[in-house]
Amino acid sequence: MGKNMAEEDALLENEDELNNLEYSGDDKNPIFELIRVTKKDFSIYELHRKYKKQQLILEVDFQRNIVWGNKQKCELIESILMGLPLPIFYLKQQDNSTYVVVDGKQRLSALFDFLDNKFSLKNLKILTFLNEKKFLDLSGELGVYQSQLEDYQVYSHVILPPTPDKILFDIFDRVNRGGTKLNKQEIRNALYHGKGLDMIISVAETEEFQEATRIEYKKDIRMRGAYLLTRFFAFYLYFNRLLFDKKKIYEYRGDLDELIEITLVQLNEKDDNELKELRDMVIECLKLSKQVLGKGAFRREMDDSKPINMNIFETTLYFMSLIRNKKLSFDNIRKKFQKVICDEKFLWCIGNSRDIVVKVEGRFALMNKLFEEVCND
Repeated sequence: MGKNMAEEDALLENEDELNNLEYSGDDKNPIFELIRVTKKDFSIYELHRKYKKQQLILEVDFQRNIVWGNKQKCELIESILMGLPLPIFYLKQQDNSTYVVVDGKQRLSALFDFLDNKFSLKNLKILTFLNEKKFLDLSGELGVYQSQLEDYQVYSHVILPPTPDKILFDIFDRVNRGGTKLNKQEIRNALYHGKGLDMIISVAETEEFQEATRIEYKKDIRMRGAYLLTRFFAFYLYFNRLLFDKKKIYEYRGDLDELIEITLVQLNEKDDNELKELRDMVIECLKLSKQVLGKGAFRREMDDSKPINMNIFETTLYFMSLIRNKKLSFDNIRKKFQKVICDEKFLWCIGNSRDIVVKVEGRFALMNKLFEEVCND
């Protein structure tokens, strides 16, 4: 049976690059030599305190459709109170000593909810006398269970900086293989959780984004919309010479993952006003794309029956960022824009190996040239 229109609309051309978790090193600096992982034990009390101080990050969106029920939560609490061991937890230590949970979010969420008295124990099979009890009820004769829970040691593997993010992609993939294989954007959403990525996700939730792309956020559980926007911001900042690497203007060397990682780090470091300006800009460009190009925006030949092309998406928004403050003829822009994206030079730039330097520079150079043409008409 064929896919319905809603499913077709959400498809991305070349979506396989989202699922490609391969990385490479070089002979002089083998990438495995940069891996730093250590073992560390935390009490549940200590982890709960870090969580309250926002030093432990659980709220990552890649698992937003996976929520434990009360039965699983209660079984976990009972297992701990019986002294049973839990599987290893994986954490990533940030440079500022905060931790991101790589594997163990649901278990920690359940523990913290119980400590915060958000649910009562039910249907325990062994410790039946604790049924209907919340954490605060474990007092007096039952106080030993409260202490036992808080003192319970969680065994963790902590990934330390400067372990390369390409290695972290592989670690995420390995420890999460029990369910749906995570793609790069879902992994980045955990590794780079912060206000910059929150801004990107907030744009993906907007009516403007959903109308322009026909990607519904609630149905987009694989974060394809966030990936499109992340790519755009990466190239927008790069071509406006606003990305820095060790205080020098960043030079793209054909490593798209590196470009995106630097972008997300720097977006997370921007203040609220800077992020608002970027958010307002991209929403304006999304509106303009729809007004100028119609339903065929972001698609080959501006044919609305085709899937979104990532490269056309990012170059279209970049072009719209150039013309957004100009009073120009939409009809003229539409004709010239369609001619450019159907030209063999542009098609070569979005073909195989589309993210090598010469092809990236080539397609954005064509947008700059088009901008000059429409301004001179």
